[in-house]
Formats: sequence, C-alpha cells, structure tokens
Amino acid sequence: MKELREMHVTLGGALALCLVTAAATAGICLASMAWGTETVGSKLRELDRIVSEQYVGTVDEQAVADYAAVGYVAGLGDKWSSYIPAEEYEAYQLNSGGKGCGIGVTVITETGDIHVSLVYDDSPAAAAGIEKGDYIVGAEGLTVAQDGADAVVDAIAGKAGTEVTVSVADTPDGAARELTMERAVVTQKMAWGEMLDDTVGYLRIENFHEGAAAQFQTALDDLLDAGAQALVIDVRHNGGGRVVEMSEMLDPLLPEGTIMTLRTKDGTETVYESDAEMLDLPLAVLVDAQSISAAEFFAAALQEYDRATLVGTHTTGKGRAQQTIELSDGSAVNLSVEEYFTPQGESLAGVGIAPDVEVALSDAQAVDFYFLDPQDDPQLQQAAALLR
Repeated sequence: MKELREMHVTLGGALALCLVTAAATAGICLASMAWGTETVGSKLRELDRIVSEQYVGTVDEQAVADYAAVGYVAGLGDKWSSYIPAEEYEAYQLNSGGKGCGIGVTVITETGDIHVSLVYDDSPAAAAGIEKGDYIVGAEGLTVAQDGADAVVDAIAGKAGTEVTVSVADTPDGAARELTMERAVVTQKMAWGEMLDDTVGYLRIENFHEGAAAQFQTALDDLLDAGAQALVIDVRHNGGGRVVEMSEMLDPLLPEGTIMTLRTKDGTETVYESDAEMLDLPLAVLVDAQSISAAEFFAAALQEYDRATLVGTHTTGKGRAQQTIELSDGSAVNLSVEEYFTPQGESLAGVGIAPDVEVALSDAQAVDFYFLDPQDDPQLQQAAALLR
C-alpha cells in the first residue's frame, strides 16, 4: 500500500491546466468487497443483491464502486477527507508532487472566461509566449464563447509529448493568436519574489507542494542579494501542501523550537522542529480566509514566536492532516489521520488565526485578486508600511 503524508490541498478559484490521462481500472462488484464495518457492509451487500436480481438496466460496476466510495468518505462528515478515482489519481500525485502534465499555466474560470493567472517557468506556455493576464479563448477547434470554459480546459489537457493548439487573446473578445505547443511534464511555480522598494522584499508562496521549499529558498536568497532588509510573505489563497515543505521554509525564519506537532489516533506524536540558526529580519505575513492548512500553520508559527505581524483577514481553521492511501484498484483515499497543533500546542480546528492587523479587500479587489498590482493591494500596502 502506497502512502503519502501531506496536508490538504485546494486550488479554490484557480485551476491548473496540468491534467494527465490515466487508464481506467477494471470493474469491481460491490458484492466482492470486504467490509470491516458490518453496518456498512450489510447495507451495501443487500443493495447490491437487490440490484443484481431486479434492476433492468445495465450496471457499470466501476461507476457504482466509485460512487459507493465517495458516499462512504462523505459519510464520515469530515470535509477534509476525500475519495480519488483511479483515473484522477495520477494527476493528483503529480500535482501534490509539484508537477503537472500540460501546457504549464494556472487559470481562473469563475467568470466564465479562462484568465491566465500564472505561467510556470520553463513550460510550453512560457516558450510559446503566453503571459499572466492573457485569456485562453479556445483550443483544438473549440471556443469558450460557443463551447464553454470547461470544454476548452478539457481540450487542453492531454498526455506529455502530444501537441495542442491554443487560441490566446489580450481580452476575452480580442483578436486571438493561435499557438501550437507540445504538452510536457512541468514543474509548478510555487514560490517567487520581487523587491517592493529598495529595502522591502515581497515573497509569494503559492502552495506547499513538493519542491516548494527549494523555490522558497532561491527566492529568499535572491531578495537578500537584492538588498531586502524586511520581508512581506504572502500565503493568501494558499491551499496548503506538505508538512515537511512548510517546516523547511519556517526553519530559517524561526529560533530553535517546535514548529508543529502531529498526533495520530493512538496518540503517537510527530514533532517538527527548527534549529537555532535564524534570519533576523522584520517580517509581515499576509493571510486570508483561503489560507488553509500548511498556509495558516506557517503564519501561526511566526505569530506565536512573535516573529511576524499578520495582516489580512481571519484564516479557515483546519486542524487535521491527511494521508493519501492508494487502494488496490488504483484509486485512493485522502483521509484525515492526524490532528495537528501549533508550536504552543493549540489546535486551529474551527478557530483559525486572527490577523494582528485586519485589512479586507473590496469585493472588486477580491474578484481580481490574482491580477492586483502591488499599489492596488491594500493588504500588501499595509504590510509594507508596517515594515517601513
């Protein structure tokens, strides 16, 4: 059984066009499943028997098995646990591993358009000239206007090494340019930085997937080389990722001590710690309601050690860590298997973190979050002003 320790990941309104295709698995009859809980097993076996004897339609056993698994996990009442069908598991593994197969962009589709919010370095999209702020208006003969955003997104997805033609424009109804590129396995853009002025650096953490800590360290070193004497670290709209990546990022920012404690059902604890070496710079951390899991624990640790001022809005309040466990048919369950606690031993479950300085975005700014210029971002401006 393959297991991957990680914290819950969500893309929120953003969609990564890094999908892969995977072969469908063979059908599984419910009657052949072995159930450890008699109440569950008895009900499903009875239902399966009735369907087998009386249902006049054709049974897609794989679909029935997948829906049964979805219902089982949903019945736990834990919004952080989920079932992953076999055909989606390969893409899930790539995503949590900091990779993806596709053209290498993240897009926003909430308005019905496909708006590029991020272009990965060294990706087919970057090589073809796609930039942040562009609109994808069609692909493979389909258009957003006629076929919808979902259909175009599906058309862009595909296997590495295959070609795809994408129509890109500066505005949703602008003149489109046709770009043909070869899909590839790409590395996500997870952390990067820029100087806000001569002394204050800005460091964005998009997620905590595998490889994020290395990108964070590179961005941090570049900012220090550029003369940064204070840092704004942005974990807004960050759905989390892996505990070890978060711990590696926090280590250079914290004094010696506990970073996080994880506790299993039987009481076994895993403790992540930082060493005594610390980069002693003034810090501010941007948080919001979509700072989830590793993102809010990153902020909580810096707040509890009095290492950073938190600016923004209240975080979600997640208190469980998940483990992704592969099932025998190639599907998987992402299951809450540990509770986790801040350096001071606090659970954030249902509580979250209150920022030290509360600053909200307007409705229009919230909708345009991924495309705000620094001067138009009141949360970022407030954080920078505190550091100055």
